[in-house]
Amino acid sequence: MPAVDCIITAAGLSSRMGQWKMMLPWGEGTILDTSIKNALQFCQRIILVTGFRASELHERYSDNPDIIIIHNPDYTGGLFTSIKAAAQAVSSEYCFITHGDMPCLTKEIFNELWQLRTEGALLPHYRGTPGHPILLTKMCLMQAAADPHARSMRQALRAQANYPVAMDHAEIIFDIDTPEDFIKGKNRQ
Repeated sequence: MPAVDCIITAAGLSSRMGQWKMMLPWGEGTILDTSIKNALQFCQRIILVTGFRASELHERYSDNPDIIIIHNPDYTGGLFTSIKAAAQAVSSEYCFITHGDMPCLTKEIFNELWQLRTEGALLPHYRGTPGHPILLTKMCLMQAAADPHARSMRQALRAQANYPVAMDHAEIIFDIDTPEDFIKGKNRQ
């Protein structure tokens, strides 16, 4: 297993879902349990970013030595604020970034990106649609987090060395945002 951290954002309100999605049942646990378990099959450590209902996530995951929990008090400001909150906790030379509502990412997906690692950021896409996980150097992460003009992580990464990577895995664009996504995903299990 490579010495690489993975930031997983789980701070949002789940407003499009109509209910909090992180603890919805998935596989042998929840959506977030599965996303974490999948990332830990390849990554040495998870940096879990909490916001909405943070105390529940802290209670659930704080005893796991492979998970560092970072609370983002500005989570209503969007995903970029969560990545900025987590950036200082990254200790590895490279870092993956993904979301807690992506329970279908596999070890093979992480490995394919890892084999392509380079200076800068690898931005995976499936048939032209941007996906996750993103793989980038810690230096690239810190520069993106410090960009005063960027409104999103992708915008910040496009302002520096970045490399689009076509991947033949629909899972990299499958996240659980709506009840329809949840049903479609449960049918794929």
